[in-house]
Amino acid sequence: MFKLVTSSFITATLSIFLLSACADHSEALKVLPNELAIADGCKNPNKKFEMDCYDLISYKNTFAQLRLGLNAQLNGNYEEAFQRYLVAKQRGNFYVNSLLAELYNNGLGVQRSEETVIKLLDEVKDVDPIAAYKLSFHYLAKEDNKKALKLLNYAAENNVKEAQYELSRMYSNADITDTDLEKSVYWNELYEDKSSNFIKKIYGN
Repeated sequence: MFKLVTSSFITATLSIFLLSACADHSEALKVLPNELAIADGCKNPNKKFEMDCYDLISYKNTFAQLRLGLNAQLNGNYEEAFQRYLVAKQRGNFYVNSLLAELYNNGLGVQRSEETVIKLLDEVKDVDPIAAYKLSFHYLAKEDNKKALKLLNYAAENNVKEAQYELSRMYSNADITDTDLEKSVYWNELYEDKSSNFIKKIYGN
C-alpha cells in the first residue's frame, strides 16, 4: 500500500531537491534504460493488470512509480500522483520533473507556482526532451525565440511529436522565425510518422 504523507512535508522536500539539484545526470542515464525496459514488461491491454504489475515492482522501479503517478493524476488523485513523482525524483528519475511541473503549472493538488515550474524544467532540459518542449513556451512568452527554437529542435530531434508539430507550424509562417518550407515539410513528415513517440516511450501510453 502506498502511504500518503502531508502536502506541506512533500512540498518542503521538493524545495530541498530543487535547491540541491545536481546538473550531472550521468548516473541516472546509466540505470534508467534498464528500469524502463523492466517497466515496459508490465504493459498490458488490461489496464488493471498493468497497474497491478507496476505496483508490484514500484518499490525498486522509478518508471513504475511514474506511471502509477500518471494514472493517479489522470483519475484526479493529485496528491498520490505528486507523492509518487517525488519518490521517483528522489531515486533519480529526472523524467518526473515534467510531470511535477504540470501539477504546479495547473495548480493540481499543489499551489500554482511558475517559479517552481521553470526550475523543474530547467533542471533537466538538457536530458529530457519533454521538459525541453515544455520550457520552450516559457521562452516564447518572453519572446526569446532563439532559446525556444533550440529547445524545440532538441525535443523534436528526440521524437517529441508535439515539438515536431510546432516546428512545422513555425517554419510555415514568419511569426517566430524565417519561413522555411523545406524545414516545415521535414518536421511535418516526422510528426506524421507515428512509429516512434518519445512521450509514449516514457509514460507508457
